[in-house]
Amino acid sequence: MKTDEIKIMLDAFYNGETTAAEELRLLEYFSSEYVADELLDEKEVFLSMYQAEPIDVPPALETKLENLIDNLASEEKQKAEINAGSNRKHLLRWVGSAAACIAVLISVTFYFNNKPDAGQPTVSPKQQTAENLSEADKKALKEAEDALILLSSNFNKGVNQLAIVTSSLDKSNEILNKTLNRKKDKES
Repeated sequence: MKTDEIKIMLDAFYNGETTAAEELRLLEYFSSEYVADELLDEKEVFLSMYQAEPIDVPPALETKLENLIDNLASEEKQKAEINAGSNRKHLLRWVGSAAACIAVLISVTFYFNNKPDAGQPTVSPKQQTAENLSEADKKALKEAEDALILLSSNFNKGVNQLAIVTSSLDKSNEILNKTLNRKKDKES
């Protein structure tokens, strides 16, 4: 067999994807004297798996492992529920703060737009442009723009954090579903 074929079969073997016939071909190859130099380390590893004495597995080990997995799954579920609750509170606080900031910005904008300036001639809406705004109005407009940019940035961060939380919840649900499916299969 070619070295490339052996490497592919070894990868499949280590991933648990080989058939009994393929494992037998690998065993025959590594048992022969004609092993490629680059596969000598693999030969030792592979042959050690087939020449080792069988391991005695205690009869209660499977039950202990199942209980351990169930306990870990329930702990993860509890942690996820706690994290989801605290994340919801954090999200609600953040949304409330963002809404308050928007309300303040809108109020300030309306105040400065509708405030008559003393000593300034009244400008009709048709005449009002960025060129004939007072310095105070330009400054207020710039501050409002900066505040909206900051708000947008913080909102985007919150949305990204929400995506991370959603991803974590999805992973937790997946683990829980796998565990529950295993229990159902064993009960059937």
